[in-house]
Amino acid sequence: MRCTLFLLLAIVNLTSLFAQVEKIEKSVAIDEPDQGWNKILLLSNDKTFYFHLSKSDGIVLTVFDKDRKLVDTKSYTSELWDARKMKTTHIVGLYEINHEAVLFMVQSEGREPTLYRLRFSTDNGSLTKEQELGSLPRTKLFASSGEINDIYVEKDPESDCYAVIYFNGYASDKDERIKVDHFNGEHKLIHSAFYDSPDENFKFLRFIGAVVDGDKRLFVACYGAANQRGREGRVYISRLQASESSFTNKSLDYTEDFRDTKSVMYYNHNNNIIQMLTMSFDKGRANFFSNSLHGDYSSFLSYIDPDNVSLKRVSPVSGSKLSDYAHNVLGFKQSYVGLPQQMVINKDNSTTILSEDLTQEIITDDKGNIISTATYLGAIGINEINPDGSEKNGEVIMKVQKALGLINPLYISSRCKGRWRYTSNGADYNSYLSYDFISTEKGRYILFNDNPKNFDKEEDERRRKVVVNINKINTICYSLDGDKVNKFYIFGDPEKTEKRSSCHIEASDYRKATNTYSTILVEREGRDKETKIVWVKFK
Repeated sequence: MRCTLFLLLAIVNLTSLFAQVEKIEKSVAIDEPDQGWNKILLLSNDKTFYFHLSKSDGIVLTVFDKDRKLVDTKSYTSELWDARKMKTTHIVGLYEINHEAVLFMVQSEGREPTLYRLRFSTDNGSLTKEQELGSLPRTKLFASSGEINDIYVEKDPESDCYAVIYFNGYASDKDERIKVDHFNGEHKLIHSAFYDSPDENFKFLRFIGAVVDGDKRLFVACYGAANQRGREGRVYISRLQASESSFTNKSLDYTEDFRDTKSVMYYNHNNNIIQMLTMSFDKGRANFFSNSLHGDYSSFLSYIDPDNVSLKRVSPVSGSKLSDYAHNVLGFKQSYVGLPQQMVINKDNSTTILSEDLTQEIITDDKGNIISTATYLGAIGINEINPDGSEKNGEVIMKVQKALGLINPLYISSRCKGRWRYTSNGADYNSYLSYDFISTEKGRYILFNDNPKNFDKEEDERRRKVVVNINKINTICYSLDGDKVNKFYIFGDPEKTEKRSSCHIEASDYRKATNTYSTILVEREGRDKETKIVWVKFK
């Protein structure tokens, strides 16, 4: 009887897998990457580039053709930048621009950030040009998070145009704290302008987001305040036309007295609206008995008219539908406490907000010195928002992973743009953690690595094995259809294959035009393991 039941369950899981996944392809075994940056880029010519940055070899680029065959591996070093200075390296973007793979990399020599642009041919992966684009003054040794000089790159998803934003937290003239360079797809400078501070009373001014509208204009979001506590703080949206010399600034009135604010911005060309998801620090609402970050922030979804830079409407992101799901489907007494991490705009002008429960752990000695830090990455929330800003529905998926170091809100939105910064507290381990969300015309999917002991648990069971060992995890895929949630081992059931197959979530890429998801797959069998690139074509 048990064998028959096991067989039936196996058939159900296989049927589910075949119904959702059209094809899975794996490369030949490749070298296991050492510590550093790893990222896959799926190109419009159906080739695949796998980038790895290491101290010893510089940038290693592995090229796969459209048939998934490895055709070349190239290593690049330079006299402009130094791969050995990994600790000061920050990847600020990796994009396909005008039939080239373009890597934007910042290195800080003596705490002085400098931006480099590296262009690679999508035909064979050759480095066609590298160039220093600009730099910023030296960051102070004990600077606060809001004072650290930094450089950002934002690309227009609808064109090859992009913007480089230089943030100089030490400029004595507030009108010179933010400089924006607007480039077209041929890397020619369209416009360069300093951001005009919208309020002379702002002692603190921070860049929090930008969107580019082709070669016509760009928009910048900034948070300003009279002091670090957020007195007179508010968010401004500013527009720079290619034909104008200065920004047009408009405040979001509802943000008056906002404290430290972060945001994600996207331009919805379907309805000509800029959407901005903001998270503002609100420590006063925190749960005194918990280290969860949920009570520390308030979230809002703003809809902005790009033609007159005015606020059309704003809706609080309460996550009430996520809590309803937790109560009604999972049977939890508590409400869902995850924080927004990414915003996805759908073809029908609805919005998907992806959340994750973050709980920070800081261990100190008797003198208050920090010994270690960690972040627990908990339950996933998928919140569907109607075009008018109201919540449509929500789903919650249970998981619990322990990441090394402190992870900040909205980091998934940063990861999706290829951004990476060296950390000394287990960056390679953390690359297996968190989750990916994939949306096709026929389905929605969540992928993450989990301990197999959690697979057979009911969804409403809170007690789960914490993921703390990457040698004992497998990649699980959840298929979402309203309240119906189906899960399966996307790269093979460990009990049947005797292998543990897990992927680098951080290194993955998804090309919506072909419904193809690609990542680095590590297959372990006993003490043996192989690293491969894998491509999954979803239906």
